[in-house]
Amino acid sequence: MGLFNQRGRSCLIGGFLIVVAATGIGAGPVAAEVLPTGQPPASIALSSGTQTAVAGLTQPGNATQSATVANSPTGHEVAGRFQSFYDQSGGLPVFGYALSGPVYENNLFVQYFERQRFEYHPENAGTPYEVLLGRLGFDAAQAQGLLTTAPFQTQPAPTSASANCTYFAETGHSICDGFLTYWQTHGLEFGDNGVSYRESLALFGYPISDQYVDPATGETVQYFERARFEYHPENPAPYTVELGLLGGPSWSAVANTATPAPDITPIGQQIAATAMKYLGAPYVWGGTTPSGFDCSGFVYFVVNQVLGNNSFSRSMSDQVLTGIPVSPNDLQPGDLVFQQNTYQWGLSHAGIYIGNGQFINAGDESTGVTISDLWDNYWGPRFLTARRITGS
Repeated sequence: MGLFNQRGRSCLIGGFLIVVAATGIGAGPVAAEVLPTGQPPASIALSSGTQTAVAGLTQPGNATQSATVANSPTGHEVAGRFQSFYDQSGGLPVFGYALSGPVYENNLFVQYFERQRFEYHPENAGTPYEVLLGRLGFDAAQAQGLLTTAPFQTQPAPTSASANCTYFAETGHSICDGFLTYWQTHGLEFGDNGVSYRESLALFGYPISDQYVDPATGETVQYFERARFEYHPENPAPYTVELGLLGGPSWSAVANTATPAPDITPIGQQIAATAMKYLGAPYVWGGTTPSGFDCSGFVYFVVNQVLGNNSFSRSMSDQVLTGIPVSPNDLQPGDLVFQQNTYQWGLSHAGIYIGNGQFINAGDESTGVTISDLWDNYWGPRFLTARRITGS
């Protein structure tokens, strides 16, 4: 048979194995107090500036918190693929309520919250970086013209260490007192003991200013790459430090042009995450295990790992008929994608969509399991169809 491409690969089709070749701010800084312990407040500010009662607001990650989020006064829920990240990494006090549903932005699946923007990165599936946070602190400071003001200018390292301050040579700023306590006691959940430095850094980023009094509000604030810390002595401890509501302005800037995005099903999320675990696995003609996959063997193995009952067929001609058809405009991570006319006319390749126009597939001996651009000059013209697995 004639070869229609230069990418050698083999797959099982219909049960038959086919082989192919291969400015100054004004007032000076005021130290935020060291945080004591105490009871949570009974209300939390929304980005509109109103105060909404939140019955039973408690520490992040417990059942009461999840129930509170489920009754969001903004009318938006946390997207399914973000829910565990939201709960494990601070929840309502750290992120606030969802301001939007999930949307596509720069080919990313994102969602805006009162204090942050979540970005889903399927290429990082199975790692702590599957969900990344927007640099809203930097963006807000830049939009307000603050980056050239005195508090944002780098400072030399202090000549002596202080137990109340930590200096960050990376940006030339220190975090002190209550702001330092807050930074050190909050972070993303990477599984480290307590709250580690890297977990705090992942949540807030480095300080990009010193703490100072904002002349517009009279509040002591400090900007970080991903947040703005605010000192609110009127709040009961330990809520004297709050995070600024930076998500509202960011969402307002894109709301009129944002494209709504469907949330992926739990099965789709599992399929995409499971597939990414085998990135780099070798290509073996006819292979169906992590020691070696061909394209349909890879899809067969991953889907059955998720379904747990070995009901998904090994045959590509059966795979392409399983589940429900999906428009290429509605692809979600975990959908199966099929190509035609690669080494022969008709159905001839399979993979798993992971988002952002990419799919993971067992390519050939030189690539193994790899990530490819679904719509590049090679794969785009050969796209045949997509299917969504809905259950066993």
